[in-house]
Amino acid sequence: MSFTYPGATTPALHEVDLSIRKGEWVALIGANGSGKSTLAKLLNALLIPTRGDCFSCGFRTDREENYWAIRSRIAMVFQNPDNQIVASVVEEDVAFGPENLGLPAARIQERVLECLCQVGLEDKRRTPTYALSGGQKQRLAIAGALAMQPNCLVLDEATAMLDPQGRADVLDILRKLHGQGMTLVQITHRLDEILDATSAVVLEKGRIAWEGDIAGLFSRKERFPEWGLETPGLVRLSRRLKERRLLPESCLPSVKEMLEHLCP
Repeated sequence: MSFTYPGATTPALHEVDLSIRKGEWVALIGANGSGKSTLAKLLNALLIPTRGDCFSCGFRTDREENYWAIRSRIAMVFQNPDNQIVASVVEEDVAFGPENLGLPAARIQERVLECLCQVGLEDKRRTPTYALSGGQKQRLAIAGALAMQPNCLVLDEATAMLDPQGRADVLDILRKLHGQGMTLVQITHRLDEILDATSAVVLEKGRIAWEGDIAGLFSRKERFPEWGLETPGLVRLSRRLKERRLLPESCLPSVKEMLEHLCP
């Protein structure tokens, strides 16, 4: 499929052929302007391909009658959580989606508490949303998305505005959700955040430049500059240790995995 914004002469996405299977954790990476966010919006029918077809959870995205089915199954979390918070109190914000589904009040309360527990905000349920930190607001946005009980969660640079602790909290939530079978599509330019993903897709100027598993991605670090990706310090350290044969080639550049090999 391809997509061109109105008035543009160059497609934002050009002949992208991609399949995401149930239960995968796919990292979409690439430089700014590579088409990552455009692809995310196509998955959720916020944009419709200008050429070709897009199917989400088996539904064609170019048919208006499918929008609700698609968006109730594929939830999105964006970069700025303030753009997704619709209520003044934490529990009311999480309840917004289930209320629109017409669920009984008792079931809504159960779902709200369940989702707040999933993101570690159960003790903030009656807190004003304006009083939350940036990381807490992003966790609230995730809880609101989970309250719709989606099949897939798409995160578009969801950690970009967070401090290191906030990013760590969000990534911990993603690991737990994936462990429970949730399909995840994670859009980011931070390679240190994708180590738990099952696969990666590199976009370059609107095209798929590379796709494969995470170990395969890091074995191609010589192409990072051409893809507009910055090599994290941990990746550089890992490569040096592998060159000295202190780490096996299969070792991912994570502190935990590296220590397991260095200090068995």
